[in-house]
Amino acid sequence: MQTVLVILVFLIAAGFLLKKFVWKPILEKKQKKNTSIDGSNTKCGNNDCGCH
Repeated sequence: MQTVLVILVFLIAAGFLLKKFVWKPILEKKQKKNTSIDGSNTKCGNNDCGCH
């Protein structure tokens, strides 16, 4: 019974580490980040648009 619990805790910990250090950075690279607040291609502050 203890062996099963140890294996289960190890698998949960390994899954957490893989999710945090491997899966999340891969997803962040694939997602395109917006360059402005409103989602358009204009950057806030270039021509004093008043949003700051």
